Amino acid sequence: MKRFRFETIHLMLMGLILFGLLALCVAFMQSKILTLFAIFLVLLFSMSLLWYQKKVYELSDLDHIELLNEQTENNLKSLLDKMPVGVIQFDKENNLVEWFNPYAELIFTSEEGIFQDQAIQKILTDKRQGEISQTFEISGNRYTSYLDEAAGVFYFFDAFIGNRQTVDASMLRPVVGIISIDNYDEITDNLTDADISKVNSFVANFIANFMDTRHIFYRRVNMDRYYFFTDYQNLKGLMDNKFAILETFRKEAQENQLRLTLSMGISFGQKYHDQIGQLALENLNIALVRGGDQTVIRENEEGKAPIYFGGGSVSTVKRSRTRTRAMMTAISDRIKTVDNVFIIGHKRLDMDALGASVGMQFFAGNIIENSFAVYDPDELGHDIERAIERLQADGKTRLISVSHAMRLVTKNSLLVMVDHSKTSLTLSKEFYDMFQDVIVVDHHRRDDDFPENAILTFIESGASSAAELVTELIQFQNDKKKLSKIQASILMAGIMLDTKNFSTRVTSRTFDVASYLRNKGSDSVEIQQISATDFTEYKQVNEIILRGQKIGENIIVGTGIENHLYSNVIASKAADTMLSMAGVEASFAMVQVKENRFVISARSRSKINVQRIMEKLGGGGHFNLAACQIENMKFEDVKQLLIETIEKTIRETSEVE
Repeated sequence: MKRFRFETIHLMLMGLILFGLLALCVAFMQSKILTLFAIFLVLLFSMSLLWYQKKVYELSDLDHIELLNEQTENNLKSLLDKMPVGVIQFDKENNLVEWFNPYAELIFTSEEGIFQDQAIQKILTDKRQGEISQTFEISGNRYTSYLDEAAGVFYFFDAFIGNRQTVDASMLRPVVGIISIDNYDEITDNLTDADISKVNSFVANFIANFMDTRHIFYRRVNMDRYYFFTDYQNLKGLMDNKFAILETFRKEAQENQLRLTLSMGISFGQKYHDQIGQLALENLNIALVRGGDQTVIRENEEGKAPIYFGGGSVSTVKRSRTRTRAMMTAISDRIKTVDNVFIIGHKRLDMDALGASVGMQFFAGNIIENSFAVYDPDELGHDIERAIERLQADGKTRLISVSHAMRLVTKNSLLVMVDHSKTSLTLSKEFYDMFQDVIVVDHHRRDDDFPENAILTFIESGASSAAELVTELIQFQNDKKKLSKIQASILMAGIMLDTKNFSTRVTSRTFDVASYLRNKGSDSVEIQQISATDFTEYKQVNEIILRGQKIGENIIVGTGIENHLYSNVIASKAADTMLSMAGVEASFAMVQVKENRFVISARSRSKINVQRIMEKLGGGGHFNLAACQIENMKFEDVKQLLIETIEKTIRETSEVE
């Protein structure tokens, strides 16, 4: 309870009254004793009054704090009612608005006089789910906000202060980017100086116009490479536009009869600009390894996954014989330093993975004795079984099972992964984990789940097959030992599988390699016998095709029978067969290979990027040849997921174009 305090006027009145009483006592009392007693009473009253007043003003520390809190609370209430700061208190469980101050009511009240609590709940939900931006927009105005989740209070204020709009701090993060002109060296190699000048002028003008439009600082470091620096707000605009610049550049280059495309590596972060720049360079290398004509973006923070844009055309980055020769030397030098070399393909070997394994074992065997091609005898297709039987009868290839290989691994052993670069797809994850150093030789576009311990990577997405890459390494090795007839035939069979008998993804390099293998004894009759389709497989392929359905006008999705087990080869053969039909631009074959495990093979011609579709489902591959595996889902759910992913990807591609 608040104590009463005497004011000055009170004390003056009481003094006058006491003075009057004393005067009356002196005037009318004859006894001096009574007069002295009256004076004593007056003095006692005065002293008591002063003592009380003194006690009233001697407040404890707690009294001071309570008094200050009361004053502060009153001032804050007045401030929240008058200042342009919105305060909203909400229920922490369901985001329902419990209280708001007048400024918040003013901002979130519509022209019809309705308070928009639904809009507040949406903003609160987005913020509590981890939205990066600290601003929001309503009725065309932008506000900066702060969310106190512990207290259940949301604050915001107008971001337009002093005729200058403040920018969200997250939008000011620095961005470093690198642009590479794909195939520049190949295009200009045989051109005259005048024609090269025209190419340079086209590229320089395009880049300059793009950078000037978005007010981005850039510098050209050589004729086919540019560095640029900007902020995240600019980058977000490009991402929202799905990097349409890639498509624009490709079309303008085609109009000028130039087979040029753009690749970009971009990174951003809060600090450590040197790390951001290095990561941008790594992202560019990933874009080039994946085939070019795309952008790879990654934040400079541990655990952040890359974001991909583009890849709307078949692999545009051409291979260099110089690089192949350099890789041959680097791989050879590394093999010389180890005790054992083990070569493995992906799960459920196909002919390309087996051919690459056989060829790489021959390559390593020319350097050290202990080199082995590893396979899993429990997961072999009929064609792979026939091929392994021929190789074992030939006796020139050191083939061992994965269980046998595990007993031979030492600390100084080396693993070579062929025809795949994802650890989840490797022949045996347990076997992979036994190695400290890994070499990757692959022709698929690089994706996530890449081996962290890869010391050398020879990934060329422009190659038709892994068997082609390995054969080129053997050619440059130029050793006295020669491939046997069956080894050459298996390598040729791998190339023929991935090129559909030299009808797709072939280059002059592919025919050069095929000619080399033919000279080493590759036998077409032997290949036909190994790769021949069994009658049962032929029936299963037709089952899948007959159960196919069209998506749009030019896409076919075929499925196997529910709860009926097929092999991976059946899916790929069905997809190949469906693609050979008139008017089909892309085909997908989905089959069940084990309980709760499904395989999808995808093929396309030149317009639809099936790699992008398969990546969304956890797989990967090439622009026009890809696959994925899905586990722990029901048959109809997998089918529906595949169809929805196809339709969504096609819509996204159409929006960019």
